[in-house]
Amino acid sequence: MAEPSPPAQFIPRFRTDVYPFIAPSKFRGSLKDKVTIITGAVGVIGQGLAESFAVAGAKLILTYNNTPPSPALSARCLELGASSVEFIKCNVASLEGCQDLVNQTITTYNTIDVLINNAGANGLGPFDAQPPESFIFDLAVNLHGPYYLMRLCLPHLRAASAGCVLNIASRAGTVAVPYSASYCASKAALIHLTACVQSEMDAEGEGVHLYALHPGGIKSAMTVKKYSAESVQSIPGEATRERFARALEIYNDSPYLNGMVCVALATGVGRDVLRGRYVDVGQDLEDVLAQGEALKADPELNVLYTKFLGGLSNAGVPPGGTPCRRRGLSFLGFDSVCKFLCIF
Repeated sequence: MAEPSPPAQFIPRFRTDVYPFIAPSKFRGSLKDKVTIITGAVGVIGQGLAESFAVAGAKLILTYNNTPPSPALSARCLELGASSVEFIKCNVASLEGCQDLVNQTITTYNTIDVLINNAGANGLGPFDAQPPESFIFDLAVNLHGPYYLMRLCLPHLRAASAGCVLNIASRAGTVAVPYSASYCASKAALIHLTACVQSEMDAEGEGVHLYALHPGGIKSAMTVKKYSAESVQSIPGEATRERFARALEIYNDSPYLNGMVCVALATGVGRDVLRGRYVDVGQDLEDVLAQGEALKADPELNVLYTKFLGGLSNAGVPPGGTPCRRRGLSFLGFDSVCKFLCIF
């Protein structure tokens, strides 16, 4: 008698543009008057976020640093349904700049409901050739800025009861990409920071929900500059340079895909299973949420996690082993800590 076939592996559909489950019409007015800060709002990804949250009716605080915003963006957001639009110049790499941003927002609106850390920096080149100031700058924008703003906004997000943080990370934060050390390291840290802060919110019974997201392969100005002919010249090896020079060929995703996934998450869609986790917006959100029980059962899904030979866990527990734990103390990340410390 033939053995039964193993169950088919679940694979979510992959998306490159907005699809019915996250259609703007479904979320029109869903974040009416919610004060939403979006950093790096004048770039392609930032504008996609701004317009998506405009459809949801949010009050938009759009930040910029070097490039002045276009009046057309404000008009477009108001036309789409934003309750209000305000531009604030902010260098997110500066604690003082972040403090000024939050102070101005609270002075005007007295609350903050959604924080989107989108501003980014992306150097390219050999690790030992990248100037220290360039490496540190990437960390300052990609990690320190989100840290400053999360810390400054957290009291207000707590007061909002269901405040939301959306950290725009990258798939590069989950894999080792050569000649992108500062970008990969800072995005990996951002993904893990998101999970750590969520574990604290859950432990304290707070309603704040956080997410780290890969926004898709979007042809932003930063990406175009990174893979320009001039930039790739710093990479050794002709074959490797050619591969990097062709990287833009796969950057064809719509920025509104990321924008509408963020809107859905901010409204609470998937909050019970995805909060604190890493979300790839290219994976169909409806398909992912259909596997909610699997996500709840496995705290190692959609987070940064280290695997060892022999199936050993971070606690050194062999496959099938059951580490001790104290009942009633279980939330995202806590079980892993208990396994590691072997004290519960």
